[in-house]
Amino acid sequence: MLMKTEPLKDWSEQNRAQHFHEVMRGGWARLRPPALAFLLTGLVTEEAPLTRKDMTQLVRSSSNPDGDLSLSCWEDPSTLDEDERAEVSRQMADAARYAAHYGLPPLRTNDDVITLLVAADVIHEIPGGDGVLRLHPAHPLPAPADVFPLAGEEAAIQRQMRFEAAYEDDSYTIIDLFHPDGDRHSEITTSLERLARAIDGDPHDARQAVRLLLNEGDFTTSLDITDLPPHKVFRLRCDWTHFDATRICFHGMTDEGHMQVTLPTGFPDPEDEPAPRE
Repeated sequence: MLMKTEPLKDWSEQNRAQHFHEVMRGGWARLRPPALAFLLTGLVTEEAPLTRKDMTQLVRSSSNPDGDLSLSCWEDPSTLDEDERAEVSRQMADAARYAAHYGLPPLRTNDDVITLLVAADVIHEIPGGDGVLRLHPAHPLPAPADVFPLAGEEAAIQRQMRFEAAYEDDSYTIIDLFHPDGDRHSEITTSLERLARAIDGDPHDARQAVRLLLNEGDFTTSLDITDLPPHKVFRLRCDWTHFDATRICFHGMTDEGHMQVTLPTGFPDPEDEPAPRE
């Protein structure tokens, strides 16, 4: 499972944003201890690589106000109930397996987490011109399954997440085809070749994007697309009632720089939440 990666060299805003996206959508946010994702996202908070000392700012908390990397990367067991302690024990066993894969002891501290990520080539620790070691994230960032021996259930979840991330944007483009003139259409007549042109991809990409839509239950097709020839015409239908009840949809940014989001039916609107008591 050892793989060779390359360190991030171009610290442009675009590449840093891509790194953040790869951490959050690439499965890293699911792994424990939480410091795995915190430290990975924090690597690109500045426009240049950080030292281990710089990383202390990323792990500061009420129990670790100085961000001491030598303190525990796990939650204090005394603050957890019985079920939570059992879950953390399972997470610690998984993390110990990841560390053992690289000949390292079980993860105990935040510094241990950095050491594991360096051993896995997820982070490159490279001396700068002044001889000081600095941390560069791998670019592109590998997925957890590329570097760690994930358990079967977690590996399956991670595969699904990677599938969704790969074809999510294409699926949004296909959804847009249902309201080209501002009105919602309940179905479109199309083919995988036509959809491929719409998403600027190929019929395989179109088939996968449609599969992603079908997984949610609000889209259906008149024909099984599994082995459907790319030129074959079929109808793609959307149940808008189901769609509105289950999906969070993003519509870009307003002129004021705020994200436009449509929440599922019945989902509490943050603006309707009661104000906190003074």
